[in-house]
Amino acid sequence: MDLISTYANGVSELTKFSRSAEKSPLIVDVIVNPHAGFFKRRTTLERQVLALEHKLEDLRSRSPGRRVEINTVHFTERPGHAHQIADAILAKEIRERRGIEHLIIGCGGDGTANEICRALVMAEDTLLERIKLLRLPLGTGNDVADAQTFDEAYDLILGDQRTVRSGAVAVTVADGTVYWAFNIASVGLDAYIAGLTNRFKRAIPGQAYKALVNIGTLFYGQVVHPQPMDIRLFDGRRETAVKGMVPSMVVVGASGHRTYGGHMPVLPGDDNVCIVDGMSIMRKISQKKLFYLGTHGELPEVRFHRADRVDIDYHSRIPLQLDGEIVWLEPNHFPLSLRVVQAKIKVLRR
Repeated sequence: MDLISTYANGVSELTKFSRSAEKSPLIVDVIVNPHAGFFKRRTTLERQVLALEHKLEDLRSRSPGRRVEINTVHFTERPGHAHQIADAILAKEIRERRGIEHLIIGCGGDGTANEICRALVMAEDTLLERIKLLRLPLGTGNDVADAQTFDEAYDLILGDQRTVRSGAVAVTVADGTVYWAFNIASVGLDAYIAGLTNRFKRAIPGQAYKALVNIGTLFYGQVVHPQPMDIRLFDGRRETAVKGMVPSMVVVGASGHRTYGGHMPVLPGDDNVCIVDGMSIMRKISQKKLFYLGTHGELPEVRFHRADRVDIDYHSRIPLQLDGEIVWLEPNHFPLSLRVVQAKIKVLRR
């Protein structure tokens, strides 16, 4: 934990040298999931801590640092804790009404990033105007991260911190409950695989869990018992209906050009919806490589669409995947609607 704390405090100190802090005071909160995949790789962590310390020494020699009003590192202790920490940060901001620039840095994987974003997406617009978010690539997949490498992430912290608004998929089930994905939401086989991956990688060290995931995938049909599904896609005033198919999976991205599962380009083009028709287990295994390459569009079972809303009606139990986290949907959750929205969360970009 000492090494993790050293890294987190180093990231926190970097913000003192941000060019954006030259203009005004800055509040910084760093939310750290100490169980994220990066922190489990001791040698890699040691190397990165050393590199970060060298960078900080260089910055200190050239500048005394700028004014950071409050700088706090928070460590998560359990699933859902990052959401609670982010909620508490927002509540304090509302209570104290400081009204100055605020940077939240998420140090974890896609699940940690999702928890933070779920807190932010419910905040008032006026509050979100002065809050910026940076999600570091410290998990196993890192498909939601705002930078793909550590150097890119540090450049975003040290730069003038330009921002863009984050996209999202709001998944509303029949009783009005809303689930959020800030990269990709999907139902079917890929969600089942994500669930197996989460379960096995917590229990098995290294990469050995992948073999068990591959074996577990063979039992998808026996566990889920896929049934016919009715799908309606809306793109402005245009509606497309897909009725009575038994899909392998339905994937909806906050936009096109999205990856998941560790940078697998499931949405390689402008289209933000991918529907994969039912495939036999052997065909799934034989064609899996195409999904990793982003060339699965050449398969006759794969169709891409562009839609701002996807409605699904279904009458059986099936898993829903939200940025790598799983919710099991029951028949009473349907019909459900997946809406692409422009969340008002400001994330750092080059």
